[in-house]
Amino acid sequence: MGSQKSLSRRDFLKVSAVAAGGIAAANMLGMPFITMAQDTTEITIVSPGRDLGIKYNQVVIDAFNAKMQADGKPFRAKAAPGPATDNDYVTKVTLDAASGSLADVVQVNTEQYEDMIAAGYLADLTPLLDKSEDWKQYSPVVKEQLAVDGKTYAVTDPTTFTMFYRKDVLADAGISTEQPATWEDFFARCEEIASKTKATPAGLPAATPWGGGSWGEGFRHVWMGFAESNQIYDTTDHKWVVKSDGLLKALQVYETLASKKWLTVDALLSPNPWEPIKYQGFPSGTVAVVTGGDWQWEFDWGPKGATPIADIFNKVDRWLFPSAIGKPFPFVSASGGTAIYSQSKNIEAAFEYIMFAGSPAGSCKALEVNFGSPSARADYADNCPYYKTAIEGKMYEAGKSLEAGRFLKAGVGQSKISDGIAHATEDVITLAKTPAQAMDDFAAAMKDQIGEDGVKEL
Repeated sequence: MGSQKSLSRRDFLKVSAVAAGGIAAANMLGMPFITMAQDTTEITIVSPGRDLGIKYNQVVIDAFNAKMQADGKPFRAKAAPGPATDNDYVTKVTLDAASGSLADVVQVNTEQYEDMIAAGYLADLTPLLDKSEDWKQYSPVVKEQLAVDGKTYAVTDPTTFTMFYRKDVLADAGISTEQPATWEDFFARCEEIASKTKATPAGLPAATPWGGGSWGEGFRHVWMGFAESNQIYDTTDHKWVVKSDGLLKALQVYETLASKKWLTVDALLSPNPWEPIKYQGFPSGTVAVVTGGDWQWEFDWGPKGATPIADIFNKVDRWLFPSAIGKPFPFVSASGGTAIYSQSKNIEAAFEYIMFAGSPAGSCKALEVNFGSPSARADYADNCPYYKTAIEGKMYEAGKSLEAGRFLKAGVGQSKISDGIAHATEDVITLAKTPAQAMDDFAAAMKDQIGEDGVKEL
């Protein structure tokens, strides 16, 4: 929840002073001031240095330190926020890991997870998790995503991704808000929006300026809807599928939206495309549909968000992603997770911290600072009443949908796939290349970057 999401469009929000933000949040919630004894083992926690994330993490850290002091345990935690921007954060974590100076506990981006495991940077938590009563509460969907060759290297809460739409804009124009079952249904809705309102129908992430968000907030969900018989990643031979009928059809969705002028192409090509699309167009109602995760209810459009939408729950709702076979779905992402550096000398303390951070005792109060995602734990709602009622129950609702969601079981090279898709979608939405040409170029690039033994064509 809260601080565990790492998506590139959120990188350029203002970052407050680390100490001031964290201490202020802790003081507001009545957290005690904890002193350090000389024989105390101190662990460091690195995560992206963004305002709400810093404040959320500090509340959890203060709660952890208070519990350790009350329990007479010699463990204490300290925040060490990294850069706010996604690319800079990934660079720092990678360089620190390679040099042996990475923090004990590290928040790992989705695209980094398998690559950091392959590089030997993350500790295998499997033996510790097998003995953990807390771990038994975690959703099988999350556990399955985090498992790599039968071992688990991180703990996390999930995010559900869907399509947010302005139901007030559609209703005022007499347009149905019924769930589109297929992409053809969605195109028909776009045509109505374009002809009956002044809004651009879709702000679907694409192209290189959005960075990892073109993959993480957009394309993988579209592709998944055509992947019932066309895989994205084959877990049997550990290869990415870089050419398939499903991939071609996913790229054709972008071509259709762009060629019909139903897509915010100019904004997608701007330096920070999330600003005109999600922080201007969607709040003002001039962009009707955007994709994204649970955090948007609060982080983007809530009262404390980047651009609040007044009366949001009467103006905004969510559609599931359309499917080629007419079975819409939410996408469930385990989002990388919180891991332990393999060279940490304090693995026992670090493990105690990450399990506490995901527990109701560790994070319930922190949700009052930033509520970014549902919990992966089956027992969370029963032990944190705020969880059920906050944000009109939207996070609680998302948590109940986890087992019905679809997810991508990925492997080494996801960051390269993400970058390749950003380039491919840019070529398609600018109409510089056909979907078939863009797919051919993507396949060639991935064969070169990931290696022919890591990719295949269907």
